[in-house]
Amino acid sequence: MAQLHVVYGEVPELIEKKSEQLIEGYLVDEPKDDFNFVKYNLYDTEINIILEEAMTLPFFSNKKVVLVQNSYIFTGEKAPKDVQPNTDALLKFIENDKGDCLIIFQVNATKLDERKKIVKALKKHATIKKIEQFTEQEMKKWIQTQLHEQFKDIKQDALDTLIELTGIHYRIVQQELEKIQLFIGDRPTITKSDVQTIVNRSLEQNVFLLTDYIQKGQKDHAIRLMRDLVKLKEEPIKLLALITSNYRLYYQSKILSTKGYSGQQIAQTVGVHPYRVKLALQQARKYHLTQLLSIIDACAETDYKLKSSYMDSVLILELFILSIGQNFKQ
Repeated sequence: MAQLHVVYGEVPELIEKKSEQLIEGYLVDEPKDDFNFVKYNLYDTEINIILEEAMTLPFFSNKKVVLVQNSYIFTGEKAPKDVQPNTDALLKFIENDKGDCLIIFQVNATKLDERKKIVKALKKHATIKKIEQFTEQEMKKWIQTQLHEQFKDIKQDALDTLIELTGIHYRIVQQELEKIQLFIGDRPTITKSDVQTIVNRSLEQNVFLLTDYIQKGQKDHAIRLMRDLVKLKEEPIKLLALITSNYRLYYQSKILSTKGYSGQQIAQTVGVHPYRVKLALQQARKYHLTQLLSIIDACAETDYKLKSSYMDSVLILELFILSIGQNFKQ
């Protein structure tokens, strides 16, 4: 029987890593090459072609791997324009195939659409693995492991600062870590100064910092940071959406925390990473619920102005920041 695997999650790099582990475990001592490995992208390949490949015996090899990227048909995502995926054929294959090919469907999504017949069939006949994002501690351990493999190390305060600037984003951390290693050259240890010199604060972390400035009444810092982000081509309406998301999370976290929910439980309930909840709880303690509701209302009003007013969008966002900063009572 074919070995069917579905690997899904939010981080493509981790999905790819898990897929490689499955492939290496299947091929064992046989190297992956053009004779035993075929890769498709479901966005631009017909399902029938993939199924035909899966049912064709391998040449010059005893095993075959078929990797299918962007397997959107298992989610609620609509098919690309002019594409009509033959899901009936795939459903029949899943339920009846007796081959021994390793087939891996990669899905870049947080969840599968369990209402679909094809997903129900997968749950019966395939191995489904959700790849979770790293926790804060897992990310720190991964960073240290990567550095140790290069015979390098990182000081604890430098590690904490790196996470503070990047958040728990695998790709961003990976890119910034590469930059730091190039910067330090032959030096064996990364310091906090190295991180502060090289690493750019992520957009998400910048918006968190902006709301922190607002809470502290540091309106000039908040305005300056907002203008810097606009100079970096971030649209005011996008920045407002991120600000709104933060305040909504503060509100949700504060309510659930008062009901006795742990940070992990809050993260599961509202569907965000635990690290974001950790930061949200730190901020939420500084607000009353009525203040948060008032700010969320102001966010909605500002969103309407940005979409309907003839005023300059940057000015609208500046006035919004000044107004909520003015209304917050220390």
